[in-house]
Amino acid sequence: MKILKDILTYAYRGSGKYILILCVALSLVAELVSIAPLIGTIASILVSAYFCAIYFQLIQSSATGGKEAPDFPDITNFFEDVIWPMLQIFAVGIVSFGPVMEYLLWAGEDGVSSLIASGLLGFGVVYFPMAMLAVVVLGYTGALSPHIVIPAIFRAGWLYWFAVFMLCLLYFAESAIESALSEFFIIEFIVSILVGVYILMTNARILGVLYRERQEELGWL
Repeated sequence: MKILKDILTYAYRGSGKYILILCVALSLVAELVSIAPLIGTIASILVSAYFCAIYFQLIQSSATGGKEAPDFPDITNFFEDVIWPMLQIFAVGIVSFGPVMEYLLWAGEDGVSSLIASGLLGFGVVYFPMAMLAVVVLGYTGALSPHIVIPAIFRAGWLYWFAVFMLCLLYFAESAIESALSEFFIIEFIVSILVGVYILMTNARILGVLYRERQEELGWL
């Protein structure tokens, strides 16, 4: 229960609340400028990249024992500090969910087996968190390789499965909230941004705490 409370309140402790406010403000700005197609697209990419940089820093801080969210990321090299984390997350997503996407494209609308599709999706859901944690902690994209990720999943034990369950629960809750508020456009718009940023920060805390609690078993460093 102590770990659960720590995870769920992380976004509001220390600098977390300021990161939460800034990310919500940036999201609102990006949405407002989206009426201009080119500028809006560029703004969305830059905001997403900055969120990825924050996500990496939150995981790193939590993994090394940080009790509260750190200050905003230092940006000395824009590509390495902002763009590169976004590309790494994209790579982890492709490796994790590429099999199910490839299967759906290969099978076509009429040939899809729900059992196979669900199995491949489940693989992605289980694989992604540990692959993401490995990339952040070990510091290189190749850490998403199965020979690192799959043994780590088993070594992390029940705590990893609890982390996956928590992540799934968070995203189901986000979807439910958005559906419940779908008729109230402005409220749904603001709440969905707030919930999305909260989940981003909580997601990072879950992965960081997982590593903090299982670093000896994982034996990465």
